[in-house]
Amino acid sequence: MKQHSLLTAPIRRLYLGFLVPTLIATVSNSLYCLADVYFISIGSGTMGLAALNIVMPMYTFYSAIGLLFGVGASTIIAVDRGSGNEHGADVAFTISIAMMVLFGLAGTLLSLFFLEPLAYLLGSSAELLPYVMEYLRPIVIGTLAFILMYACGILLRADNAPRLAMVSMLIGNISNIVLDYVFVIVFGWGLGGAAFATALAPLITLIIASLHFVGHKERLHFSRITNIRAILRRIVVNGAGSGILELTSGLVILVFNAVILAVSDATFLAAYAIVANIAYVLKGVFAAFGQAAQPIMSYNYGAHALNRTRETFRFSMFLTLAVSLLIYLLFCFFHVPLASLFASGEAEVLALGAFGIVLYFTSLPFSAFNTILMYYFQSVESGRLATVLAIAKGVVFILIGLLLLYVLLGETGIWLTVTFAEAAACLLGITLYRRRCRGEERG
Repeated sequence: MKQHSLLTAPIRRLYLGFLVPTLIATVSNSLYCLADVYFISIGSGTMGLAALNIVMPMYTFYSAIGLLFGVGASTIIAVDRGSGNEHGADVAFTISIAMMVLFGLAGTLLSLFFLEPLAYLLGSSAELLPYVMEYLRPIVIGTLAFILMYACGILLRADNAPRLAMVSMLIGNISNIVLDYVFVIVFGWGLGGAAFATALAPLITLIIASLHFVGHKERLHFSRITNIRAILRRIVVNGAGSGILELTSGLVILVFNAVILAVSDATFLAAYAIVANIAYVLKGVFAAFGQAAQPIMSYNYGAHALNRTRETFRFSMFLTLAVSLLIYLLFCFFHVPLASLFASGEAEVLALGAFGIVLYFTSLPFSAFNTILMYYFQSVESGRLATVLAIAKGVVFILIGLLLLYVLLGETGIWLTVTFAEAAACLLGITLYRRRCRGEERG
């Protein structure tokens, strides 16, 4: 896809050209988590599912770092290219890769050295510790690969290669599912086998994606770093909203795990693991709609084609809301079959999981709205607004909702907490958007 097409092609056709491969890549990336749930439920049952849910925040930590530097750099790449500054785009790419390598190596070393304390920090009980340690060790060894993989697709789309982003993710994640089957079912390696399969997948993705940058001078490439403080600051400001949003989704799992273990038992935690992993996939779906719009909005913003930026925002918002409502309608009809895929025949886990699906996912349209709005803020370099919204919905409103709804509704309130937080964030987001529009009109 040529750069100038971002300024001239019809928005709907352009957006769909980015969306379809992005959606396929992002959903396939999320599906490795569901593959783990399925095979672990067969190989390790309720205790394995509970251990998986304890470790889940590690994925959100890796994704948060990848999104922080991936979204932050891709925004600069698109905006600078839109304004004709190719060198600035290459420097942003170089700095983002260097920072992710630094975080990845440090994360691996620290995690391995403090593996048992890390397991307890994630919320493991003494009963679950052997299961958590078995799954956690291979995952932390792959820290660097996970971080780079989460940023990889975003940077490829910023360099107008959405199809390669899709292909690399698809091959990596299909490999993950095949290896899950081989390691868990054929070899009988249990939780450790599932974790090993998951840790290998991002390496396969990265090998394929790296071919894009070999021998093509017109594409993004490593460059001599200049003005590092200013560019790193732009990266962090633009990417912080996505990074914090991802971190807070991990915080939600940590808080919910602690509350559930305090007021209920491992059966409820296993049911919540089913719902949380489905939610992880849907978070990827909504992120795909935002990530597909981001390079279009940023490039046109950099070229001062503000009407095209707004048109992309409106069209992506409409499609995302429509899809979210359709998904929830399907969940209402098929919540029992969906939960049964992961409950491994355990009747109590199945009943709780099916009940939780109907309540928890009333949050979907609100979550869709907030996701697209945050990507819009980041795309037009209003990253601070995205950060405010991410902190409000992922920390402030979650904690308020969990306390309030549990007191009022008991365990049912736990399922409705995310809906409360997302709906409150919608109101805040609308306020922030209107203020930015008024400021833009004055400017």
